[in-house]
Amino acid sequence: MKNSSRALLAVLLLAGFPVLMLVVAGLLIWLEVAAFQRSPFSAVRLGVFVGPALFVLFSALLTFERTRDDDVVGVPVTPAEQPGLWATVRELASEVGTRPPDEIYLVPHVNAAVYEETHWMGLRVRRRRMLIGAQLFAGLSVSQIRAILGHELGHYSNRHTRFAGATYRGQQTIGRVLNGLHRSAWLLRPVFSVYAAMYFRVSMRVNRERELTADTDSARVAGTTAATTALREAEVLDTAWRLFLHQYAAIGWTAGYLPERMTEGYQLLLTDGKRAGEFAPLRENPSSEPESKYDSHPPTSERIALLEAAPAIPVPPGGERPATDLLRNGMTLLDSVLATGFTEEASSKKRLDWASLVDVGMRNSNQVEALRILRSRSLDDLLDLLDAGRLEDIADLTAPPEAKARAKREFYRPQVHSRLSIVVHTQLAKADAAHWELSWSGPAKLVLAEPYATELDPAIDAAIDGDTAPLRALLAPVHS
Repeated sequence: MKNSSRALLAVLLLAGFPVLMLVVAGLLIWLEVAAFQRSPFSAVRLGVFVGPALFVLFSALLTFERTRDDDVVGVPVTPAEQPGLWATVRELASEVGTRPPDEIYLVPHVNAAVYEETHWMGLRVRRRRMLIGAQLFAGLSVSQIRAILGHELGHYSNRHTRFAGATYRGQQTIGRVLNGLHRSAWLLRPVFSVYAAMYFRVSMRVNRERELTADTDSARVAGTTAATTALREAEVLDTAWRLFLHQYAAIGWTAGYLPERMTEGYQLLLTDGKRAGEFAPLRENPSSEPESKYDSHPPTSERIALLEAAPAIPVPPGGERPATDLLRNGMTLLDSVLATGFTEEASSKKRLDWASLVDVGMRNSNQVEALRILRSRSLDDLLDLLDAGRLEDIADLTAPPEAKARAKREFYRPQVHSRLSIVVHTQLAKADAAHWELSWSGPAKLVLAEPYATELDPAIDAAIDGDTAPLRALLAPVHS
């Protein structure tokens, strides 16, 4: 079946969905009226089921024919503010053969997208928007960002069927109905699930073919190599961003801090030699499976293979520059965009340079963990427990009851060593005898002043074995 025929079938199925909802709603109302005529009490009991179901169905009907104008999380950029970016988008739109977007937003997600505010099931377009992830600018070249923009503009192209855009919106509407019925009227869910599965299968094929067609636009305007490497890099950027967000950007969150140059940090993570080696397999072996059964995007490996099998299109010269060259005050702009990805609480956070942020964040997290380990006890209390051989009172796990005394000690030893070290490191940090150094290659590194750097671990080992004197003596200058 050709793509245009599938798209038409998808729209017909989509148009039939409100008819199905009306039929089911009419049946529910008839049942309610019949029940009331027979027994008001039965009608009330039935209404507990019918009422929520009707609410879900009619709510979906009221929003069915138009897209929702949701607020965009990100930063809008105008032609006056970013003339270079807008000039590039308009140039690419002309090459693809479509009208450029009316609005461009930079967003804090590793993604790019275009969509339209429409009426009449997508047949009447009111406004076009383009969303571009800040991470793409931070990690791609000009050629690669042009390839991604060309792909997105390809979705607007007149060479796509006029009905194809409705298939995306149909999935959103049907999904809202199924989710609503799952919560309030699950008995009706199978009726709509069968219809939805048929629609999703058809629309999925339409959407995947649209993606492949848009890939050809990407290669045509930016070159084959730019298009394929952009697809490879997108997966790397997504993985790197999740790592960056959890292990770096939010490291000082609970202490009340965020990095002052977030984009710079993300770029340093991407270019770190050890991390580059970790990311290389993602780049060399892109995903070969769709994210879900009805994923609108074909697997990345399939998309790359199709582009490489087609006649090669050269990359226009000058595209090796970083994509930030398309932006005015690019790093500052991207920092402000990435900040919008946090909650409103982020506005109250102070900003620190990366080195200070990591140290402050690790000090805070270490102190929180130390307080959890101590449980209103002091460091002296822990040392007294060690003198008494009561390792189980420091650990948070229990040895097997049949274990002998020596086996129990060996069982508890690793965790007691870890927990005692955390408490001691917190003590040393308060005395400025310990700090944490930033490493883009891995976790933050604990740096101890002498004599702790060479004598602390042996003293902790001795304490676990029942001799706390060396550790007490070592900590005496900083122990309060």
